Amino acid sequence: MNTKLLSLLIALFLCLPLSAQHQKESAPRVDSNGVFLTPDKMPEFPGGMQAMMKYLSTNVKYPADAQKRGVSGRVIVQFVVMEDGTLGQEKVVRGVDSLLDEEAIRVVKAMPQWSPGIADGKTVKVRFTLPITFNLSKGKDNHAPNMNSIPELTIPVGEEITNKTLVGVWQSCLLQPNAQEYKVALLPILKVVSADNTFMNIMTRGRDARSNAVIFSRGEYSLPSDSLYIETLGKSSDPIFTEGTENKISVERLHDNLIKLSFSIPEKEKRWVEYWFRVPSLDVKMMAD
Repeated sequence: MNTKLLSLLIALFLCLPLSAQHQKESAPRVDSNGVFLTPDKMPEFPGGMQAMMKYLSTNVKYPADAQKRGVSGRVIVQFVVMEDGTLGQEKVVRGVDSLLDEEAIRVVKAMPQWSPGIADGKTVKVRFTLPITFNLSKGKDNHAPNMNSIPELTIPVGEEITNKTLVGVWQSCLLQPNAQEYKVALLPILKVVSADNTFMNIMTRGRDARSNAVIFSRGEYSLPSDSLYIETLGKSSDPIFTEGTENKISVERLHDNLIKLSFSIPEKEKRWVEYWFRVPSLDVKMMAD
């Protein structure tokens, strides 16, 4: 990859804006089990997003055997926040290694009671998806992932969407909506969508990264419609999305610089939702070598 482009992407991750704007969320939706996916108000960890990041950085214990074997990666845990704020139905929807998966489940089950989600003025069950990153950094204490420094944005509700292009540099994020604003916690993964119909996903490894950004997938994309985005992977180190996989993704534009991507894991029935925030960038004309 071109060194200047890589340095630019890492710098963008370190120097993000403190505010943006946002479009209203659509009406609440419920799955077949009566669990809300987008209620009027999302459930909240006590103290908010940054408090949850602090909880994870303090309580996640990096398994010693996994460290010895050099195992790292992002475990995606899904759970349901019940009407009383307790958690249930914890499961790994995207694992890395059995030791890391077990630790991610353990720390989620040990979480304190949340503030429950609300729909139509009543507390409801809400499904929540949480990525937990295990990152091995030389010279650092690997007792737990460094999550305290994840940048947080506050995005007001109600702005008209004027820019529907997907070209740019997008950063994966966690989203907590309410009636007035979204709280967005940015994660160390970038998606570069180029004007020449190519894309690549980059793991920046966190705010302490220097030159250790890693491209873990890239390929070509097409846009059959405003609401459909298709990625065809040319190269991938991701065990879920292998080379040649065609991934059809539903796009919901929440704001000029905030989108919701919904899709199913290839050959599986599991539903996947991700949020991406567009960071300031130069126009990316082509994929780097």
